[in-house]
Order: sequence, then structure tokens, then C-alpha cells
Amino acid sequence: MTMHTEPGDAATVPIADTIGDLTPEWFTEVLREGGTIARHRRVTGVQTELIGTGQVGLVARAVLEYGDPGDGEPSSLVVKLPSPDPGSRQMGVAMGLYEAEVRFYQEIAGRLGPSVPTMHWGEVDPQTGRFTLVLDDLTSTSQVGDMVAGCSLEQAALAMAALPALQAPVWDDPSLPGRPWLDPVRTDMMFGAVAPTLELFLDRFAGRLEPEHVSLVRRLAPHAADYRTRVWEPPYVVAHSDYRLDNMMFATTGETPPISIVDWQGARLGPPLLDAAVLLGACMSTDQRRAHERELLRDYHDRLMSAGISGFSFDDCLETYRRCSLWPFLLGIPVSVSLVQTERGDAMWARLVRGCAELAHRRRAVEVVVLGQPEGGVRGRRAGLVEGDAERSPHARRRVAAADVDDVVGHMD
Repeated sequence: MTMHTEPGDAATVPIADTIGDLTPEWFTEVLREGGTIARHRRVTGVQTELIGTGQVGLVARAVLEYGDPGDGEPSSLVVKLPSPDPGSRQMGVAMGLYEAEVRFYQEIAGRLGPSVPTMHWGEVDPQTGRFTLVLDDLTSTSQVGDMVAGCSLEQAALAMAALPALQAPVWDDPSLPGRPWLDPVRTDMMFGAVAPTLELFLDRFAGRLEPEHVSLVRRLAPHAADYRTRVWEPPYVVAHSDYRLDNMMFATTGETPPISIVDWQGARLGPPLLDAAVLLGACMSTDQRRAHERELLRDYHDRLMSAGISGFSFDDCLETYRRCSLWPFLLGIPVSVSLVQTERGDAMWARLVRGCAELAHRRRAVEVVVLGQPEGGVRGRRAGLVEGDAERSPHARRRVAAADVDDVVGHMD
């Protein structure tokens, strides 16, 4: 167990390093400090069980006993710790993933809707990546999603409907860019790793991909490093950025919200359609997405407007979605080979790259990477970005006709 201190502060906050540190005394201290239990209350017994070994962290469930009958204290909690795998942990530290999740819960989560679990205590040492998060236990009232098994339309609708309540309270908030853990340099580091890890990615995944997907990966990787600076623009929100089914818990009883979003390690400043692109591209089948994409995006946009957001038309929504479709496709390259390898993990990353390659191709997103930011930015364009749209703006048609773009995408037509 390590003690985290801020400059000039006394060492009073214990960060658990292993499940063995999760003792009754430790829980008593952190739950008192977090205000979950009164100062006179004490945890007298703990039974811990490892319930998740994610690719960048561990998740344990702790069943708690108290000295005497209490008044609403949690009978169980979930605790998150860093991955014991050196490579995964190194990536978590370098990319600021551990710090981002703790800071998200400390600074942002309380402003958002009910789809974010309650944090009872959390702390991080950014220099070493040691962190601990103590969260609500939803395991007995919810079921985690599984993107490898597939995404139902009902699940996709719940996930898309949850986004406006997560985004509207922080929509283009001017106080967000000054927070160090939201520094876009961390995002740029990830995109900068695409080209250097390309061959390692193909060695591992080429056999799981279609030839046209491999070709698209090879053609786009050299353009990835400046993707954010060339393509992203306001409005910005605090995006989850890994908005897959595996990070969602769907209620099985009426005691919890219909959907809860977990694993906020990738929280970052980004365009509002970043999470929609991950969900629809990586989790839905191509046929599902094509059939229901527009209605899901329309419902999302209607809910944004009902939440008080203005100045962001449905055309803006579609164009932003188009630009964001390359986020999961490109980031799947370095992230997939930086984490501990598992059979399920490889199946998940292969599905993500296949689905998002198809999404990026259909949205004609390749052109914004190859040609860069067009005049006028996102707003005001009518790009006809969803299958079935008959119209494109003249500007969009000119760009789609560009020879170097056709060279990139023509092999998939």
C-alpha cells in the first residue's frame, strides 16, 4: 500500500496496490473519508473476489461486514486497481488512463446523468500510475454487455439515449481545456503510435481481417499522427472514447438505471459523436448499423436539443459522426498490440477494426484525413452521410471526387 501526497500535504491517503490491501481497516478509512459511512462506523470484515481482469486494470468485488446494524451502508462495493501486466500498466501510465478515470470521477461525474456509477473514494499517483477507485457494486442488478457476442437494437438504443445526459452538462464548457488530465497531447500520443505499430498489428491481426481492411489500414496509418489537429473541431465534450458494450451494464432489475457506463479510463476532450462512432461501428453488425443508424442518430440529436443544446444541427451531427468514425478504426492499431494478449481480446479488436473500417468507408471519412479540414469546418454542411441520403453538397461531391481519395477507398467499392 502506498501513500499519495500532493505537494505540501501530509501523507494521509492510502492507495491500495493489491487486493490484499483491501482490509477492513482500509475500507473503514476510505469510506469515512468519502462520507459513505459515519465517523463512528467501522468495517469489521471483508471478502474479496476478483471479477474482472480487463486489459488495463483489475476489478474486485468486496462484500463488507459492519460492527453493528447500520443505516444504508453498502453491503458490497467494486474496487478498481491497475493491471499487474507490465506492458498494459506502462501504457496506462504513459497515456494517462489511470489518472483520467480517477479525475473524471472526482471532477466531472457528479455533473452528469444517472448512467455513471457513484464513486465512494478514489485517488491516483500520476507519476507511478498507482490508483484505487471504490465504486457502486452493480453486479447483482445489472449484466455487462459483450461486443463479441453482438449488440441488440435495444442495447444500442439505450446506449445512444444515454449520451445526451452525459454530454449536455459539459457541452463546450470553457473550464475543461485547462485540466491537465484532459490535455489533448495525450490523444496525439496515441495517434502518433499508429504508424510505428502498424507492422506489429498486421502480424497479429491480418489473418482476422479482410484484404480490403488490411489495405485501408496500410493506406491510412501514415496520416494518423495529425488526425486530431486536422479533423476535430468544437463543440467538445468529455467523451468516454471506449463506448463499447463491454463497458456498459444493462439493468436486470428496477433498482438501477437502465444502463450504466463504466471504465472511464479513456475519458478525454473530444467531439460529441466520438462515442456514437465507437458504439455503432464496433458493436453493431454492418447490416444492423445500416438499417438503424439514422434513427439512432436522430433520436440522439433530438435528446440533445431537449437537453438545451443549440447551434448544433442534425447536419452538424452527421458530419461530426463522419469525422469521428476514424477514431476507433485508427486507435485500434496501437492499443490492441500494447495490451496483454488474450483470445477474446484479439477477437474483440478484430471485430472493432472490421466494423469501423466499414463505417469509415461508408461515411467517406477517409477524405477528411487525406485532404484535411475543408473550408467552413463542420457546421453548416449537408454531407448526406448516412445510407439512403440522396443529396450531397457540391463541396462534399468535389472532395469525394478527389483522385487521391478514390485511390484510398476505391478498392472497397
